[in-house]
Amino acid sequence: MLDKSNRRLLLSFLPIVLIIAFPLAMRKPAEAIDTEADQLVIVSPHNESIRYEFEQAFRKFYHEKTGRKVSIDWRATGGTSDIVRYINSAFTSNFKVYWTKELNQPWSDEVAAAFMNRKMKPADHPARKAFLESNLGIDIDIFFGGGQYDFNKQAQMGTIVPSGFRARHPELFEGADPVLVEKRGGEIWYDKNDCYYGACFSSFGICVNRDRVEKLGLDPDTFFTKWSALGDTRLLNAIAVADPSKSGSINKCFEMLVQREMLDTMDALQPKLDSGAVSKQDALNRGWQNAMTLIKRIGGNSLYMTFSASKIPVDCASAQIAAGMCIDFYGRSQAEWEENHVGRKTMMYTTPVASSSVSCDPIGIFRGAPHRERAELFMDFVMSKEGQQLWNNRLGSKGGPIKYSLNRLPVRHDLYTDEYRKNMTAPEAAPFELANAFTYHGEWTGPFFDLLRNTIKVMVIDCEEELKEAWNAIVKNGGPEKCPQAMQFFEAMPYDHAHASEAAALLYTPETQTKTLREWGDFFRKNYRQAAKLAAQPINN
Repeated sequence: MLDKSNRRLLLSFLPIVLIIAFPLAMRKPAEAIDTEADQLVIVSPHNESIRYEFEQAFRKFYHEKTGRKVSIDWRATGGTSDIVRYINSAFTSNFKVYWTKELNQPWSDEVAAAFMNRKMKPADHPARKAFLESNLGIDIDIFFGGGQYDFNKQAQMGTIVPSGFRARHPELFEGADPVLVEKRGGEIWYDKNDCYYGACFSSFGICVNRDRVEKLGLDPDTFFTKWSALGDTRLLNAIAVADPSKSGSINKCFEMLVQREMLDTMDALQPKLDSGAVSKQDALNRGWQNAMTLIKRIGGNSLYMTFSASKIPVDCASAQIAAGMCIDFYGRSQAEWEENHVGRKTMMYTTPVASSSVSCDPIGIFRGAPHRERAELFMDFVMSKEGQQLWNNRLGSKGGPIKYSLNRLPVRHDLYTDEYRKNMTAPEAAPFELANAFTYHGEWTGPFFDLLRNTIKVMVIDCEEELKEAWNAIVKNGGPEKCPQAMQFFEAMPYDHAHASEAAALLYTPETQTKTLREWGDFFRKNYRQAAKLAAQPINN
């Protein structure tokens, strides 16, 4: 057994160990890196298929431009959330050395909190000024893939810096109908300060096993037109849920659900809003509450919960589950593979009607990128027609991928013409029209993206046993309408939308976050147990 002092010493070395071990774990095998070629280091949550296709195509592009070979050192493990934690830790570790060794300044908790504080200006703190004026890096060139929310935070913190892309390609931004669109339907598709650009589009929806759903007596083509279908009691033990704290795409699915519930609630209350009988904040509170209840119902219906967002469409294809949330390209790719494998459409992907914005997966260049010129060339390639066609062109088609079908959608407006659509795996795709059909109200949920993933993790994932026990008891005893008292406890929340900012603030520091999440866990377990107890009581007719 280690004594207290030795345990403290061991814990003090843990961040350093992680900083060293994480990039080693993320590297591609040493034999796959051509050490004689020019090097480029990219961190990415993109899967192997995307990494392979873009590396092969970029090698050709790079050789044509420079006459030299290039090898990409991919740092790729875990989801965007894991990568962001590593980025922040690596910059903190390197800035501490820079601050204490090169600038000869004392390190403190205040300095640690200030230098990447996106709410601070350079004049607000010397450490913030020193970081933003430095060329400090983490030995990685590019961040490729992940959600716009995380890229925007990194840009505001200063870890991702202006890329010069707009200055190099002004023609892409000119005219009334530019090739690259800044924003649509409330979503931002590139940073006006040149720090990141959406490389491909994403929308969010539901993957469905047609055979399994039909056995439940449901029509797969009409049943999943709303997110609320996943909370239907007929899907008890027939769906799966992924942990939003491990996957930005799953958290975005949940955010779309919350947005839709809030929109529906606002629409239903519009006459009372117009008359002043209900305030806008009261309506937003009700919408938020409705969304949280629906998420609990979805969790209660789940057969299992998983850390892996990609597991859900795979298990949906094999009929282990009937349905589940997923990002569009996971659903489309698995449905395509399954159809090719079995010879018929056993699986489908659908976006609930007017229930998803179109967001982007960006690309950006890190502060202190060790191979800046190559990083700019890679960004130029990704955003070029050649690079963009890799996302959705058919395997083996002109300009398409050579080994893997990627099933994602390009962001360039000029690729959605008959000439290019004829080579697409999804020629019917209309992301710009889809974006117009749904308006994302960023002020409702955008500031609470991290709060949402933490709330759902505690409410659904951490309290899985108690949640399922309560929901099963409610369903067994006639459903929510027959168990109003139980539902009051099942629906209980530790905060409402009006107090979401205060709740989010409790998660800013590790100490208050740990305490708050523990208290929320106790809150939910207590209420789920009471709901289960009340639901088990005989119904008084």
